[in-house]
Amino acid sequence: MEKLPINSSDGFLHMEDLPHNCIFNKLVTGCGGTTVVLRNSEDYVIAVPTTELIINKTGRLDAGFSTIKFHDGTGQSVFGLFGKFDNDVRKDLVRYIESNGTKKIICTYDKVPRLLDFIVPHNFRLLIDEYHCLLRAYSYR
Repeated sequence: MEKLPINSSDGFLHMEDLPHNCIFNKLVTGCGGTTVVLRNSEDYVIAVPTTELIINKTGRLDAGFSTIKFHDGTGQSVFGLFGKFDNDVRKDLVRYIESNGTKKIICTYDKVPRLLDFIVPHNFRLLIDEYHCLLRAYSYR
């Protein structure tokens, strides 16, 4: 296991990106690994366990595009994907993917396989957020 130095003096991680190909235990730091991913210039799919996490990040109660504002006044476009995956959502998702700029798609775990029909997977990095929820749920099997 490799240990990385973490700079989180103000409650936020100060990193360009999360480490690649690893399990990153952000619970140890207590600060926002997801925010690092949302702020960087990499295209990302962020898989989360609950719709509430998507609503919290996007401010939307339904699937679709929004702009996240950060504490320093900057913003990032993001597509929240959860709930119904009807034709309107599909069209909006395609429009978002085809638009200019960095792509951030935050979706529930169950939407990842369906999302693969719309993106080129090797063009995106994947963050499985709250992965400890998967481990805990699996332990009940």
